[in-house]
Amino acid sequence: MQGKSLNHKVLEVFSNENEDSVDLRAGVPVLEYRESVLCPYITVDMTIIDSGTATNSKDGSKGTIGILESIKLQGTEKFKLKLEDQFGNQIDLSGDNDLRVGKTVFAGKGVRESSCSIRVVSKEAFDNTLVERRMTDSYIGKADVLITQALRNLGTEKILSSESSENEIQFNGDNRYPFEMCLDVQKVSVPEGIDSAGYLFWETSRGFNFKSLDKMFDTTGKVIKKFEETGFADNRVSAGFDGKILKSSFVLINDMLKQFEEGAYNTELDLFDILGSDKKFEEIERTSPPEGNGTIAGLNLPILSKEYRDKTTAELHQTKDDGQKIIPGAGLADIKDSSFDIVRTSLQSLQNYRQKFSSSLNIVIDADLSLNAGDLVFCKFPETSQKKSQSRSPKDSGIYMIADLCHYSTPTQAFTGLNLVRDSYGVKT
Repeated sequence: MQGKSLNHKVLEVFSNENEDSVDLRAGVPVLEYRESVLCPYITVDMTIIDSGTATNSKDGSKGTIGILESIKLQGTEKFKLKLEDQFGNQIDLSGDNDLRVGKTVFAGKGVRESSCSIRVVSKEAFDNTLVERRMTDSYIGKADVLITQALRNLGTEKILSSESSENEIQFNGDNRYPFEMCLDVQKVSVPEGIDSAGYLFWETSRGFNFKSLDKMFDTTGKVIKKFEETGFADNRVSAGFDGKILKSSFVLINDMLKQFEEGAYNTELDLFDILGSDKKFEEIERTSPPEGNGTIAGLNLPILSKEYRDKTTAELHQTKDDGQKIIPGAGLADIKDSSFDIVRTSLQSLQNYRQKFSSSLNIVIDADLSLNAGDLVFCKFPETSQKKSQSRSPKDSGIYMIADLCHYSTPTQAFTGLNLVRDSYGVKT
């Protein structure tokens, strides 16, 4: 397994003391760029080998002082990154969308060299923690409007790719961090035309995203690329495929016990109203979505045994939050009380999330920077046979969503690792 290395076109850190910059490209043996649909910011992990020669990015001069000594890394330093793969695809975070040093781990100093592990994160990860950026007002509107307001409070100018919601939401800031409000809003948003709650908020190299789970899994015309696992020693693939699956492993296939325990199916909710006169728990019961509800990436949803279809599998306890309300008359049809509906919607969102992530697959391909977390890809695996005992069943083939992505690069090779998820099994082309 051998993939061509990434071209580190820009890898530059700026001193907090004097804003001098240092080119790190020659001193980085390992780089890992990461995106996840469950994380609101990008992370990049690097190992720096300091051999005692630092290059000043402004004039190109070199000195005998080491990289680490010249820049004196302390955290929050501005970091610029630009990568390019063998296909010409780029990740460009070298302009205003810079990163910041979040963590440094020094591994000791030898006679001729020392090493340091650095984690850099999106600038917004730091800005999100500032008191001045917190959400203090009351906000009313559809989900994408609230997300836009949160990002405005954050002060970012990055692009937001979003979907509106059917329901309007009243949301009290209550001094929440902007990212915290985004993650709260995603739980109580119902997409237009679909009676099924649940969104995701995350960042990629293209900007921020706010998308509904069901529409993300609507595969119509949305498959970005196709990959195939073959028995060939080289990178040959069938016509119509974009690349070869170099390695694959299922980490979870329909773990129904886990889904029962986590509330993916019939779940009972006990809600305690701390402001009410009765001061007691009110039982709210939510059953599993009916078979065929929403859109799926594969062919078939799991069918439960008859003895479990109507049984409660999880019990949750929650305190009523009057800081969040769904405006009556919009969204789910069974709205009776807006403050109680926010809890019902949150519960449905939880169930939807558990189901959408029920089947998980890890694959490794040649480094491909055109892919982002949240994209849909098609994977084809060969039939299992006695001659190819390691081959997979055709039902493992199909459309998956990229939940987590890691571009891994060394001076000699580069790969892209993908954690893929879907809510069903079977091939849907």
